[in-house]
Amino acid sequence: MPIHPTPLQKAAATEAAEGKVRLDGGEGAPHAPKTRHQSSGGRGGRGSGGRDNAISSAADRSQQKSKGGRGGCSTRNQQHPRQQQKKRERSLRRIKQFTSDFASMHAECQAARYKVHRPGCKCSKMKTVRERLKSTESDNDYEFPLLLHGLVVLPDIKSIDSVYLCLDTDVTAFSNDPKEAELKLRGELFSEDDPNSGYLDQKNTSSQPYKVSCAQCLLIDKPNGFVCVSSPSTQTVAVARDIALKRIRYKKEENIPLHADHAEHLVVISRKILWQLSTARTRDQINKANYSLVDSLNRQGISDLEDQQIELGHHLASLLHITKKDPDADSTLWLVMMQWSGKKWNIDLPGGKRHLGESSFEGAVRECEEECSLTIDASWVHGEPRRSIRKADEANLYYMLRPPSDMMMESLESNSFWHENGFCKEPALKD
Repeated sequence: MPIHPTPLQKAAATEAAEGKVRLDGGEGAPHAPKTRHQSSGGRGGRGSGGRDNAISSAADRSQQKSKGGRGGCSTRNQQHPRQQQKKRERSLRRIKQFTSDFASMHAECQAARYKVHRPGCKCSKMKTVRERLKSTESDNDYEFPLLLHGLVVLPDIKSIDSVYLCLDTDVTAFSNDPKEAELKLRGELFSEDDPNSGYLDQKNTSSQPYKVSCAQCLLIDKPNGFVCVSSPSTQTVAVARDIALKRIRYKKEENIPLHADHAEHLVVISRKILWQLSTARTRDQINKANYSLVDSLNRQGISDLEDQQIELGHHLASLLHITKKDPDADSTLWLVMMQWSGKKWNIDLPGGKRHLGESSFEGAVRECEEECSLTIDASWVHGEPRRSIRKADEANLYYMLRPPSDMMMESLESNSFWHENGFCKEPALKD
C-alpha cells in the first residue's frame, strides 16, 4: 500500500526545493508551520525546529561526554574537593620504614591486622607504597631500594603511613630458603616466649593485640591447609571421630582449655546430603536436604535442630565442587565439624591460615588439632591434595585423610563385639 506524504510534508519539501528554507535556521529564512510537538517544545517535531533541537542536544551530550560528564550528572564519578585534598595530602605524607623493633611500628599505627608480602610483590597496595616512596626518594635514598627486595609487613588499613622491612630476605635469599626467611621475620614480629601470640609482650597485658597473616602472594606456592577425613566406609570415618572425641574428653578431665575456635560437634555426614544442601534452590529441594541432614544428625545424638538455621561453610562448599566428578562422590562420607556462631550452626572443614614458616600441611595439622583435637600426621594422607581452579579459592589446599591401618586395627580390637565373638583371642598352643 503506497504511503502518501502529509500536506505539511509537501509544503516543507516544496519550500526546501525553492531554497526558501535553510536547515541551519539562519536569519531571514521563512519557517514551515509549526506542528503540535514543536509548539510545545518537544523533541519529536517533524519540522526544521525539531531537527535543530535534536542536533543541538546531541552536540551538547557529546560535549558533556568529552568533558567526562554524563548528561546532567557531570560530577557523578568525581570526588569531592575535600576528598581530593585529603588524598593529595596522604600521597605527600612520608612513609616511615622500620627494619627492626616491630613494637615501635605497631605502637605508632595501632593496626589490628598486618599482611606479609613476598619480595618483589606487585599487588596494588605495594605499588601505591612504591609510588609514594618514589615521590620522597630524595629523603629516602638509603631505605627506598631495600623495600623492593625483602619480606614487607603492611598494616591492613586504608591509609598506610608505615611499613616494616625484614632485612636479609631479598629475592635471592627467599628463593633459596623461603621457610628460613619467614621464620626470621616471625622471630622479629612475635615474642620469644610465645611465637604464635598476638601480643607484643606477654607480661604487658595492656599491649594492643594484633594478628599477622600471609598476603595472597605468599600463598601461591604454600597455600593455607584444610583437611577432610573421607571414606566410603562409615566405620573408617567413625574411627577418626572417636579418636578426636576421646582426646576431647581427656582435655576436659585434665582441665586443659579447648581452643577458642574448637568445634561444638564432630559428625559423620554423607557427601551426597551435603551436596544436595549446597545445590538446593527451590523450597522443596531445601526442605528435603534439611530433613536428610537433621535426620542424620539426630541419629548421632544431636537433637533440637528443627527450628535452627544450618549453613555450609565456604571451604566445605569449595571441596564439594572440587570433588563433584569423583567416581565415589555419591557414596563417600566426610567428617565435618559444627560450630555455633550465636545465631546459626556452621558446618565446615578443619583448617585455616598457615603461620609464617609453616608448610601447607603443617598449618593443616595445627589447625586440625586446635579445632577438632584430632592429631594427624603424613600417614593419614590419602591421595594427592586437591586445589580449586577458581581464583577466589586458589590460596587453599585440601588434604583427603583416612586413619592409618594400625589405628583401624587398634579400634577394631578395642570393640567388645570382636572379643565376644572370639576374633581377637590368641590361638591355642598345641602340645
